[in-house]
Amino acid sequence: MEGGVVCGSCKQEGHTSRSKSCPNYKKVVPKSEDDSEDESEIISCPTSDTYSKTVLQELFNLHKNYINSRMSAGKRLGIKFRLPSIPEDISENIIKFIIHKLGDTTSTWACKGDLLSKKEGVQECKTFTSDGPLSFSPTSGWNVIYFLDARNWLNDKFVLYKINLTKSSDVWKSIKVKKTQTFDDQAKQGRRPRIGWKLLYPQVSEYTEKVFDGTFDDIFTPSPTKEADAEL
Repeated sequence: MEGGVVCGSCKQEGHTSRSKSCPNYKKVVPKSEDDSEDESEIISCPTSDTYSKTVLQELFNLHKNYINSRMSAGKRLGIKFRLPSIPEDISENIIKFIIHKLGDTTSTWACKGDLLSKKEGVQECKTFTSDGPLSFSPTSGWNVIYFLDARNWLNDKFVLYKINLTKSSDVWKSIKVKKTQTFDDQAKQGRRPRIGWKLLYPQVSEYTEKVFDGTFDDIFTPSPTKEADAEL
């Protein structure tokens, strides 16, 4: 047993995602743009998603309090240091529950990769807390990609963008990550393409939707019903 490790696929302890003991060992392959839209063709995850709203709220507040404590200590001691970003489990589940709020409650964290939905397929998640570059796998694919703008998260501000492009689309492959290189150029070289949101967004803006703009607590506030909207 590979003690001390947590599987990135099933989120259980004792093995890695490459271990045959993982219940998700069979690779989840994203649908291509030419695949059928039949939801039954999307491979489901065999394990249940135990990362509940209560878990997210507790771990988010724990991390936020830790960061605030570090910042206070740094000011008091006159020491400057780099603060850690939001852990992936927290940021991915923030995105998951926003997606649930928007109506897709099939999105789950109990899968290989970031999120998996019966409606959208593989949902890639990226979160940024600064203007620095985001890093992408040269091999992993997706059906839709979400970007959580958390640059102002300590002031309780979150913005979620949904980009309706697959990694295999010509538009995504042609994204310029450097003056002379595209996303696809670097991926074919086995390199991790890196690009900041300020450079990425202008290249994909026509395929991008802002789907959430609010506070952490807003994520758990039910959206108005159609009936309520009709009364306004």
